[in-house]
Amino acid sequence: MREDRARWDARYAAGDRRHDSGPVPLLVEWLPRWPSGRALDVAAGLGRHALALARFGWTTDAVDVSEVGLRILRRRARAAGVTVNAVLADLDAFECRPASYDLIVDTFFLSGPLIPKFRQWLRPEGVVVFESHLKTPGAHGGGRYALNPGEARELFADWELLAYAEGPEEDGSRVIDTVRLVARGRPGRRSA
Repeated sequence: MREDRARWDARYAAGDRRHDSGPVPLLVEWLPRWPSGRALDVAAGLGRHALALARFGWTTDAVDVSEVGLRILRRRARAAGVTVNAVLADLDAFECRPASYDLIVDTFFLSGPLIPKFRQWLRPEGVVVFESHLKTPGAHGGGRYALNPGEARELFADWELLAYAEGPEEDGSRVIDTVRLVARGRPGRRSA
């Protein structure tokens, strides 16, 4: 965790804003469909999703490993007149009470062991908005954190997929290959 924290703190302190282009289109598209509730922004960084959620009236926990990123997020939340609970934590060790969230947003943070925890953390009928890099011939970015085509379907195999797409998507000033989905936990199924 210390290495990750130092790396992200240095990037944000140096003004790196590549992951700060506003919320991903999938979240923007789906957010108005849901009544506000409690949300978790996974690997929140500078808060592009947490701030959007708070503006829509969601009670939002933004978890990230970067103290610098969360400091910037807190400043932005104050300036926007919204409240975001910024939580400094290593997501590989992060825990919360079961059934704490109505919505979990995870974009470009890929941790296989984390995905089964989402089902525990979601309330019944809760949803996940997930986006990750996609491994395709000639794809830019992602590296070891990219999924193979179809792999996200496997990770969310026992979820109800409300939306699913793979392919190029604009992210700020660049186009990247991604897999993106909205999934709801199926009633009666809980990961151990």
